[in-house]
Amino acid sequence: MGAIFRFFAACPRSYFHSYDFVFFQEEGSYRDAAKLVIHLRECGLKPEVYSYLIAMTAVVKELNEFAKALRKLKGYTKAGLVAELDVANIGLVENYQEDLLADGLRLSKWVIEEGGPSLNGVVHERLLAMYVCAGRGSEAEQQLWEMKLVGKEADGDLYDIVLAMCASQKEAGSIGRLLTRMEVTGSLRRKKTLSWLLRGYIKGGHFKNAAETVIKMLDLGLYPEFLDRAAVLQGLSRRIQHPGNVDTYITLCKRLSDANLIGPSLVYLHLRKHKLWVIKML
Repeated sequence: MGAIFRFFAACPRSYFHSYDFVFFQEEGSYRDAAKLVIHLRECGLKPEVYSYLIAMTAVVKELNEFAKALRKLKGYTKAGLVAELDVANIGLVENYQEDLLADGLRLSKWVIEEGGPSLNGVVHERLLAMYVCAGRGSEAEQQLWEMKLVGKEADGDLYDIVLAMCASQKEAGSIGRLLTRMEVTGSLRRKKTLSWLLRGYIKGGHFKNAAETVIKMLDLGLYPEFLDRAAVLQGLSRRIQHPGNVDTYITLCKRLSDANLIGPSLVYLHLRKHKLWVIKML
């Protein structure tokens, strides 16, 4: 890699074109492709503007591959095949992701500086993809609005994906802003959006918020999917000792029962100290 850098640094500026680093992308060396463009720019060369965009795409692909590897590792950890990452390794993971994001931001700055306003929409689209791959909900939300401001509307599904990410991280402000779009949509789109919100809360372990979302859907005449309802009930029951979860669980069971989505529920509480069982039929 160092030899390649030295070779390009010795070449005249007119020698460099975007195809000079496409080789790295074709070989799957996405990080090297982005680093090559950054290195050339920092050496005083002037890559074409679209070279920066291609390099940003390489950053997105690297973040995506990195996220896949982390998900696979978590699966192995959950299955007991490998040990959990220690603090030092977690730090390395976070630093690598931060470095990738920093590279993408640097490239985006150069595109805007040299490409002009006409490329702003494409830049924010790439930044959105970066933050989605990195699991950064609030940053991804910001890029959605930036795209809208420059006249490039993101697909509705992207709003829902970002909403789910924000829900998993309990980003209340972002959630509130993203849900404003739902007010002018039809029932099918509304159900889809709230389902993404619900699954985001479930993924993040925020089961009280998830229960509130289920109840909100029922209030709107929308029925959550069976697996989603079951996940919320199971999550609440496992955390029934947490403050407020008993009332939330009972309220949710009653609402689901009223909507004929579950059968009659028997809720019981064992007070071990007093050797007393409290049983209530909903």
